[in-house]
Amino acid sequence: MPENKQKFSLRLGKFLIGVAMIWMFMFVALPLAKTLPVIKPIMDIITEADIDANQYFYTQSEETFQAGPHIQFRLEQARK
Repeated sequence: MPENKQKFSLRLGKFLIGVAMIWMFMFVALPLAKTLPVIKPIMDIITEADIDANQYFYTQSEETFQAGPHIQFRLEQARK
C-alpha cells in the first residue's frame, strides 16, 4: 500500500509540474515573445489592421488571402 501512495504522489507531482509548465508557456512566455524585435512589427501591423490572426492559419479562407499581401506590404514599408 505505501508503494502505491508513492507512485500516486510521483504521478501527481509530474502532472502538476506539466500543468504548471503549460500555464507558464501560455501566460508568461508567449506574451513576452510578442515584444521580441522580430515579432513586434508583425504584431503591430496585425493589431493596427484589425486582422483576425486565427484565420491566417487557414490558407483557404478569404481573410488569409487579403491579410497576407497587406502584411507583406506593411513590412516592406517599415524597412524603408
